[in-house]
Amino acid sequence: MITGKCYCGAISYELQSAPVKSGICTCQDCQRLTGGTAWPFMAVLKEALLIHGTVKEFTRSAASGKHIHVGFCDTCGSTVFGRPERWPHLTIVGASSLDDKSLFYPEVQVWSSEAPEWMPFLSAVPQFDKDAS
Repeated sequence: MITGKCYCGAISYELQSAPVKSGICTCQDCQRLTGGTAWPFMAVLKEALLIHGTVKEFTRSAASGKHIHVGFCDTCGSTVFGRPERWPHLTIVGASSLDDKSLFYPEVQVWSSEAPEWMPFLSAVPQFDKDAS
């Protein structure tokens, strides 16, 4: 079982099955939402994710024209989840919230066109200028 939590622990989760996809997003929105240069993520089946605690959501527009509901902790501000309307059967989990970081390995890097110039790219994974769909 894969587990994780926000910085303060007010939100925790358990993942009952393996992620569908994992990667790193370097779009400007993810940079701002996380306060970093990228958001490491795991796409998981919505029904396989058990969430404990209260998740506050912020809704933003995506490049697809649909919305993404960004889930974060109202206490510490950690961005933990994303619910893309484009893929309603999936929830995106921020891999930086994992209890065991060794369980994460990115399979793709998306929105590499918006990565900072100085950021090194992962040569072992496919790069996409925008999203991978």
